[in-house]
Amino acid sequence: MFVPKALSSAASQRNPRRRQRTNSDESPKPPSAKRQRSNLRQNDLVPASQILNNNHAKLEFQERQQSTLSNEGVAISETAHIHRNIPIRAVKRSEKREDEAEGTVVLSKTEFYTVTQLPTLPDQVLGLFEIWDTHWNNGSILKHQFDVYDLLSEALGPLIVGQADDYRLKVLDFVLADCKSTNPRDGPHSSLVTAVVVSVSQSAPGIVRDMFVVQMRFSDDVQILSTNTIDFHGLRTHLDLPRVRLFVPSPGHTAFIVVGQSIVLLSLAIPEHLTIAQETVPITQQERAFKDIIPLRSGESYEILGSGYENQNGEGSLAACLLMVRDFGIIRIAAFPSERTKSNVDDGRITAKHKIEQAIFYGTMTKNPLNLTGNDGIGFPINETEDAALEICQELMRSASDFIPSTGISVDQNLKLRAKALDDLALLLTQQNETIRREVWWQLLWSAEKLAAQRAMWKLEDEARKCASKNSTLLAHIIGLMSEKFKTKIEEQTGECDPVRHWFLYDTFQMEHIVPWVFHAIKPQKGSSSKPGRRMSEQLLEASDLSLAVLETAFRYRDENSSRYGIGDGYLENGILTGDYTGLSEFWTSQRYCYIEFGHLLDLELDSCRAWIQKTTIGVELPETQTVRRIARNSSRQLQILGLMHCERVRWLSAQENQKLIDESIATKQAHIKQRKWQLFKLAGIGHLDDAIMLAEQFRDMGALVELIIELQDQTKSLVTHQDSPNKNAGADENASERLSQKISFYFEKFGESWADSFFSRQISMGQSGILFAMKKFQPFVTRFLRKHPAYLRLGWINDVIGENDYEGAARSLEKLATKHESDIWSHRVELSLAKLANLAVWEESRMPDSLVVRRNVRRLEDLAEVDAVQEVIFAYVSPALHSAIDQKAEIDIAIEQFRNPAAADRPSLHEIFSEALAKIVTRQVLDSDELVDLLTHIYLSQASEQGQDEIVGKQFYLALRIIRLSYDQRDPQYHAALQKLVWRRCMIDNNWERMEEAAEGLGMDTESFLYATTLSRTLCWCLRDGLDEDSNYPSIYVPNGPHDVLLSESDADLITTRFPPERRARISRDLARENEILLQQIEKGKLDFWFKNLFDSAKATRQGPSGLSADDDKNGTAHNETQHDLSTEKAQLSWL
Repeated sequence: MFVPKALSSAASQRNPRRRQRTNSDESPKPPSAKRQRSNLRQNDLVPASQILNNNHAKLEFQERQQSTLSNEGVAISETAHIHRNIPIRAVKRSEKREDEAEGTVVLSKTEFYTVTQLPTLPDQVLGLFEIWDTHWNNGSILKHQFDVYDLLSEALGPLIVGQADDYRLKVLDFVLADCKSTNPRDGPHSSLVTAVVVSVSQSAPGIVRDMFVVQMRFSDDVQILSTNTIDFHGLRTHLDLPRVRLFVPSPGHTAFIVVGQSIVLLSLAIPEHLTIAQETVPITQQERAFKDIIPLRSGESYEILGSGYENQNGEGSLAACLLMVRDFGIIRIAAFPSERTKSNVDDGRITAKHKIEQAIFYGTMTKNPLNLTGNDGIGFPINETEDAALEICQELMRSASDFIPSTGISVDQNLKLRAKALDDLALLLTQQNETIRREVWWQLLWSAEKLAAQRAMWKLEDEARKCASKNSTLLAHIIGLMSEKFKTKIEEQTGECDPVRHWFLYDTFQMEHIVPWVFHAIKPQKGSSSKPGRRMSEQLLEASDLSLAVLETAFRYRDENSSRYGIGDGYLENGILTGDYTGLSEFWTSQRYCYIEFGHLLDLELDSCRAWIQKTTIGVELPETQTVRRIARNSSRQLQILGLMHCERVRWLSAQENQKLIDESIATKQAHIKQRKWQLFKLAGIGHLDDAIMLAEQFRDMGALVELIIELQDQTKSLVTHQDSPNKNAGADENASERLSQKISFYFEKFGESWADSFFSRQISMGQSGILFAMKKFQPFVTRFLRKHPAYLRLGWINDVIGENDYEGAARSLEKLATKHESDIWSHRVELSLAKLANLAVWEESRMPDSLVVRRNVRRLEDLAEVDAVQEVIFAYVSPALHSAIDQKAEIDIAIEQFRNPAAADRPSLHEIFSEALAKIVTRQVLDSDELVDLLTHIYLSQASEQGQDEIVGKQFYLALRIIRLSYDQRDPQYHAALQKLVWRRCMIDNNWERMEEAAEGLGMDTESFLYATTLSRTLCWCLRDGLDEDSNYPSIYVPNGPHDVLLSESDADLITTRFPPERRARISRDLARENEILLQQIEKGKLDFWFKNLFDSAKATRQGPSGLSADDDKNGTAHNETQHDLSTEKAQLSWL
């Protein structure tokens, strides 16, 4: 590729004193007097190479100039546009081995010969390689010329990214070497050319699309042996093309490419199947070929001033590249030969783990010119990066990393180095352009927490070892007791004899097991004599310090460093994750046994301190007061940590899909809240009331906080009482009360209704309900509290009146209290009356002449009062029969026995319902309308009572129908209709119509008079008379046209039984069906249709002149017409209402 400046001047340049060269094999030897050396080939560089290798080495440097001079050939300059004269000379040969070809010629400054560089314009250089034979005596002869552009385009075209016609190839640098070939067609002298080729976009000049390293064999023709694509990750696409350098030092298995501030290492080993094949075909060598990019830091201080290579010919020599860096010196990069696998593939592939290890162990060194951390990430898929990070993390946790020593170094230094490496790993991952899975981040953070916890533990252990009075530390005792499955076995060949040191170095990954074993090591054993108090307190203090060193340090480290481990701010509160726990493994700080045993340790400390302070232990030496105080202080911190552990565990369990774990979370929460309250009380009992109050505030445990505030109030009063001076008493009392008042006010502001609910409930339970009405400052809290809890409605309506001046609210509260929460009949009637008064007060306050709303409310309350009046009449009727009872149970038994209906003996379920309702009458409880209807339709009223309370006799079915009508608005219409049919059916079967004549004769009455004395006749009369005074606000009382109208269908029976529990419905339905059968029997055999028609017509005819039948008339068997009274003296409605 060199052309003589002028062929005619070749002879004039020869040295006339030299003899003519007759043999071309002779090596040229210029006169020694005329030899000159390059400035770079100074004696100070030769010894450096000799130190690197004792064998003879050749160092070749190239200055970073605009033209490129390779070690075995001359590359085409990209910037030269004119002919430039370059002097050349032959390099001094080294010892020539038998298997070594003739030495090649390199360019150097001499005075003997000059060559002319070819032009480099695109239209002038078309991918031509020329091989010249240059001699001292007869000039230069062109031996071969190879056009490789088309071959390169054909081989590299499919590998170029983008449009196929929008690029052109450029050869930036190349290296020439002799090549041995077993193919006879290659000729005796074939050359191996390694070239750096780039594809440059024509549409965007200066932008390099792809870079390749191509290996070609030059013999009689050109053969492309392999191509390797250089990944641009970490390299700039705007490259300074003339500054790209290629070096292939001996033994030639690795290429070094200097690109800007980066050095690319590439394996050039050709697979064996290509060397054996008889036909060589162009292939793409992408089979896991070793590739790596070593970037240098940017900036003028790290500029590469020069680059070169180092040839070593000895056995085991390594290919090496040398860089001269400003303000640093010379950097030597050596490449080990890649090993071959069975598949002839390089196994020395750079992995994500290699890159990460380089970055975290070397990239963070001070004044390191290598940029191992990179600016664009490490250049591997995210899943490989995550797996490599986890693998490195596990090695660090087990002290299995090759970069951190585990011997000949202190435990503290080892922990520091491992912690720093883990921090650097996290920092490197945060610089990646892709998102790391949060599971990976949490694994790294948990590992860092464990290292921080171990460092805190080692600090305590180191102090304990310095104590001369101790032969063995508590930690050594704990590790000795620990089961083998929770610690790594000590290998004899390692020579390690300290189990504590071994645990710190090799058991970091499972150090969480130390927490439960701390309690196991000091807990009192069953059957063993108790330890002396002093010894027990010292061990308890050490155990407390150790457990706090582990867990307190872990939570604090997590809270302070979570953002460095990819967990954003706002997701943690006091070291506890507040967000989603889905997909995360169990947190090591709140594992089940760790959480349980830590709580047991806290209970042991609290109970022990309480016993020592109160001196309840007998025959045991009391510990030092200072030790007890320290244990008490630690107990406060441990209770806080236990709260964090509980919160974390419950949240994690609740996020699991396993129902068993979810149930465990509920049980754990309930048990912890119950136990925590007693732990707070015990903490207050050992002199740390302020700490207990602070923790209750932090836990937002309002129940415990209220009790602690009451205790604080009592202590304050006792302290004030013990003051000497009366004036001082008054001042201290006032200040203490003021501070307590301010604290309570602060709780109302901070905690709101949760505090108010607990505080007010405690005051009510203490019998101090009046405090609520005196706390005008917190009136909104009082009102919301009383209205929110139905149990406090008796106080709520009072607060509505005196606190809120809200009569309408008071009326609603009273009505709600009476209808839904009141069980006593007397209180029920009083509350209805007060509700009526409140509604009238609302009417008066509104200053309106009439209010439809108030009128409706008052009418509803009067209806409820009328139902209560019916219950009072029933009680007045049955109460005389109860005077002989000795207790309430006897009263119930007597009432049931005397007033049960004998005819209903074959219906036990209905008798059971009647008994329950009558028991409520006797015990003065409120009955609802359904229960009252059942009672009225089943009670047996044979005679008037002794006190003359006979208003109910003969009217019970009418009253039941009237109660149904009063509650019409509260019922489903279908249920309302079915219930009325039920009343009429029981009214019709109350008498035996088959034996009507026999019954009349037995009573000495005629049949007609007896018919008018039946309950059916009386009920018809009362119902028809009620229709005369019918109120338009109520529906009329239902009167059937015949007995068949009151037969209940199955759907009616189902409606009636809906108010009963499911287990009772079937039996009740059978009894209701039995009533249907009795009615049908009375219709068929007792002529009930006939009697009903006559009685209905008679009652209808006489309703204009109604008569009332007394119980005495029924008893004496007088006729119906004889019992009539004057209408003017008797009301159509119930006179006793």
